[in-house]
Amino acid sequence: MRNSIFLLGFSIFAMFFGSGNLVFPMQIGSQCLNLWQVGFLGLLISGIIIPFAGVFAIKRYHGSYDQFFKELGFGANIIIPLILLSLLGSFGVVPRCITVAFGGFHVFDPSIPLWVFSLIFSVVFFLVGLKDTRMLNVIGKFMTPVKLATLLLIVAVGVIISPAMPITTNYTYSSAFELGLVQGYQTMDLIAGFFFASLIFKHIEQQCVEGVSHKVIFWISAKASLIGASVIALAYCGLVYLGASYVDVIASVPPTEMLPTITKHLLGKYSTIVIALAMGFSCLATATALNNLYADFLRNTLKLRSEFFPWVLGGTTIISFALSLLDFKGISALLTPILVIIYPGLIGYTLASLIYPKPHLVKQIIFYGITCTMIIFKLFI
Repeated sequence: MRNSIFLLGFSIFAMFFGSGNLVFPMQIGSQCLNLWQVGFLGLLISGIIIPFAGVFAIKRYHGSYDQFFKELGFGANIIIPLILLSLLGSFGVVPRCITVAFGGFHVFDPSIPLWVFSLIFSVVFFLVGLKDTRMLNVIGKFMTPVKLATLLLIVAVGVIISPAMPITTNYTYSSAFELGLVQGYQTMDLIAGFFFASLIFKHIEQQCVEGVSHKVIFWISAKASLIGASVIALAYCGLVYLGASYVDVIASVPPTEMLPTITKHLLGKYSTIVIALAMGFSCLATATALNNLYADFLRNTLKLRSEFFPWVLGGTTIISFALSLLDFKGISALLTPILVIIYPGLIGYTLASLIYPKPHLVKQIIFYGITCTMIIFKLFI
């Protein structure tokens, strides 16, 4: 069982650590410089603690995000997951994963056009995601070791030969902490956590013998989640440090090219295959999990039989491929205004659900109050 918990923990790391997780930490370091620890602390709160609070909140509902959102009434258990999974799935994060992975492979072979890479990448995560159990096994046993090994190599070499860290004149302790908070917010991992928790719970139920209590399943998933969160925290810390130490190397490159540029600087011309593997497997793991979750939700909502799942999965994959052609900037422009409105209310509702594990009017007031305030702020201020 201990080996299974560690495997699941590494699978959780691989699912969460996708496109934005490779980009935003380095941005924090490159701006905070010698205050990188303060920026990392902000990222730790908004990019790990709050998302995993969402994971634990869903687990208290036995892995059912339907029950979690049902407490908000007004058909929220259908409307809210549809909006969130659309953003995480084919209309946001999955195509963003494709474009970030393309950035790594484009360094390896600049002649590859985006549409060709996107097509191949989409076919791969469609095939891997056809079955839940196989998906988590592939992620845990094969994708995670490759991802961890390449990231460890890059961070280790970068730390060993790092130059003197510049001193910032643009950031104070408070502004560096705020930057870390905001960038962690952009990862969207709180939203992902709602649905990854359901997938994790289902996977554990399938692996356990019949009759195992929900309490046992909860503690297995809790231990695996802590392992996954710890590995993510270590990866974030390393990437923030690299961004701060090598700011002169990445000063004039776009955010999606920061990691490839530093890797090439550290490891030379042979580094292109290293960065291609690191970014490719990172994004593939996240894209596979999110595409699977979105397709499964649509199938259940439309009340289709299980044999229709491959067709639904194929449809979500095609949409992801089409939107990936907008590139990273276009996808971010689509996501940002929606996130500004919905994310704060979700944070409030998550924290309230941990305090009030049963239905409570306060939770509805918090969620709808914050969300309405953000809509007014966005439209009129």
